[in-house]
Amino acid sequence: MKPKVIITGKIPKDWLRDLDNIADTTIWTGKDHFLMPREKLLFEISGHDAVVNFAEVLADEELLQKASRLKIIANSSIGFDNLNLPLLTSKGIWASNAPGFFNYPVAEYAFAGVLLISRRLLEADDFVRQNGWRAFEPGRWDGASLKEKTVGIVGLGTIGKELRAMVRAMGARVIYYSPTQRPEEGWTSFEELICVSDIISIHVPLNANSAGLFNKTVISKIKDGAIVVNTSRGAIIDQQALIAALQSGKIGGAVLDVFQDEPKVPKEFFEMKNVLLTPHMAGGTQKAREGCMKRAIQNVVSVLKGNKPPDALNEV
Repeated sequence: MKPKVIITGKIPKDWLRDLDNIADTTIWTGKDHFLMPREKLLFEISGHDAVVNFAEVLADEELLQKASRLKIIANSSIGFDNLNLPLLTSKGIWASNAPGFFNYPVAEYAFAGVLLISRRLLEADDFVRQNGWRAFEPGRWDGASLKEKTVGIVGLGTIGKELRAMVRAMGARVIYYSPTQRPEEGWTSFEELICVSDIISIHVPLNANSAGLFNKTVISKIKDGAIVVNTSRGAIIDQQALIAALQSGKIGGAVLDVFQDEPKVPKEFFEMKNVLLTPHMAGGTQKAREGCMKRAIQNVVSVLKGNKPPDALNEV
C-alpha cells in the first residue's frame, strides 16, 4: 500500500509528479486561495504519513495525537513558528521548511513599501481618487528620498542582505543589528539602530527572543518620524504601542504585512494614510510560490524513501 500525503492547499497537479509516483495524495479542494481548516485536518490526518503544510496549521499535541503514522510535516515556506520542534522530535517526526525562495520577493516588498510611504504616494493617490485635486500645488506632497537616509535592518539573514543591496543602490546608508550574524561592516547595537535609523525594517524570525522585541519602551526610543517595516511576524511588535506612536506622530509611517492576530487587523490602522496594510503576501510571487511548494514536496519524497529531508529543521 502506498503512503498517504495530505496537502493543505490547492496546487497544480503537475507539481505533484514526483510525489504521485510513490504516494496517494489528499488535496484540499475548498475555495481558491483558502487553506484546509484545522478541524478538517484533525479529521483527515489519521492514517496519513506526511503533511505538506502552507505554514498555517499548528503542529501541536492535539494534532499529533491523531497522527500515529505521521513521518514528516513539510512547510512550504521559510517560516516554521507553527511547528513545535521539540514535540515533533520526541515523536520521531521530521519537520522541514523551504528556505530561499521568498528572500528576494520579501526584500522587494519592503523596498517598495518604504518608497510608497516615504514619497507619500499612498496619500497622493487617495487625494486624487477622492477628486481633491483642483490645482497644481508645489510642495504639498513632497516626501523624502531614500538617498542619504539611514536604513536600519534588524536581522541580516538572506532577506536582510537582499534589502541591504537594494537600498544601498539608492544611495542610502545601511546599518544593521543581528543577534546571530558575526559583526561586519555596518553592524551596530540594537539600541543605536532604533535611535538613529530613518527606516527600520524587521527581518528576524519569531522566537522566544524576538517576541515583543519592539515593545512600548523600544518604540518610544525610535527616531522621531521614522518608518517601521514588518514582514516577519506580527508578535514581534507591540501593536497597540505602534498604533499610539503612529497616532501621535512619533512614528512617521509603517509598512505592515503581518499582524498579531491574523487575519484580524486593528481598525485604527484603517484610518491612517501613512500606513501600508497587506494580507501576509510579501513573498508572494508566482515563481517563489511554485519553488516553495516543489521544495516541500521534495522534502516529503525524501522521507518517504527513507532519507533525511534536505531542509530538515530537527533530527529524528
